[in-house]
Amino acid sequence: MTPWAELDRGAGVDHLLRGAAAGDPAACDGLERRLLDDDTVSEASVHAVPFLAELGASYRVPGAARDRVVFLLAGLALAGAGFTTGGRRTRRRWNALRRELPRVPPDWITQARYAVAKDAPGVFDALAGAEVACVLALAIAVPEVAPKHVADVAERIAFAGTHPQPLVDAAGVALHLLLAGDTDDAWAYAVAQGDPDLLHAYENGGFPANQPPAVTVQLMGYRYARLAAYPVTP
Repeated sequence: MTPWAELDRGAGVDHLLRGAAAGDPAACDGLERRLLDDDTVSEASVHAVPFLAELGASYRVPGAARDRVVFLLAGLALAGAGFTTGGRRTRRRWNALRRELPRVPPDWITQARYAVAKDAPGVFDALAGAEVACVLALAIAVPEVAPKHVADVAERIAFAGTHPQPLVDAAGVALHLLLAGDTDDAWAYAVAQGDPDLLHAYENGGFPANQPPAVTVQLMGYRYARLAAYPVTP
């Protein structure tokens, strides 16, 4: 058994996982706050990934909760910060050559991404053919492990002409990443055009300095996927 109470920020995670499995929205809220606190991952986040992937791949979990779990997995893989042993945050940073700088150990950011990439294929297979935003979000987060059927779904959404625009935008990003297209600053700027908030952030220093455009595009695509699933009402 996982000693949740002994893990950093792990107290109560087992209870929240059981609640999410039963479809409790409050438990999903709690998992998001605990495991991805202000875009920051922790020791508990990494240990929770296999359990989240199991929930995301299970049709016994109510659909709304399952979608939120899959979005959480994608968010963990895209996290921009991690908690250090002393409870501080260490963030992703790049030098002028756009090479990522080392972080204060333990590096939960890298560990969380590796954990999601390891367990994501089971989620993709369980949701094969599903034209849902959470699958696109996960593919955007870990495109290196997404199977071909996910690219087929993204292509259908991108070119069908029948889906809401945020879902189309997310599908376009997912397809680009899955096909290993070149991602430069011009392409990132083009992707930002689909959302005023993203465009404003891109034009006004809302992303970390020297962040590679591929990372920026992943974060934009994840936002489009979330907007498709959870539209912002005026």
